[in-house]
Amino acid sequence: MLEDDNIIVLTDNEGNELECEYLDTIHYKDMYFAILYPLDQDEEDGEVIILKLVENEDGEEEYLTVDDEDLLDEVFDEYMRVLELEEE
Repeated sequence: MLEDDNIIVLTDNEGNELECEYLDTIHYKDMYFAILYPLDQDEEDGEVIILKLVENEDGEEEYLTVDDEDLLDEVFDEYMRVLELEEE
């Protein structure tokens, strides 16, 4: 059973909600990225969502989509590297 504090509900511009498990935050190129696992997918799919973390003017964290495919690949590779280091 997942702990509720590891669940993040994302809402898109159309009001659709997606429950995700928060996996990790990665620091890469002076930016922070949240790694999220959508709970509505089959375990075999295993895709993650990578969102950039920024602080808004109220000092609260916001999640922004990343459109740069190369940056997404680099952040995912960094996440996998960190996972490997944690397993050793």
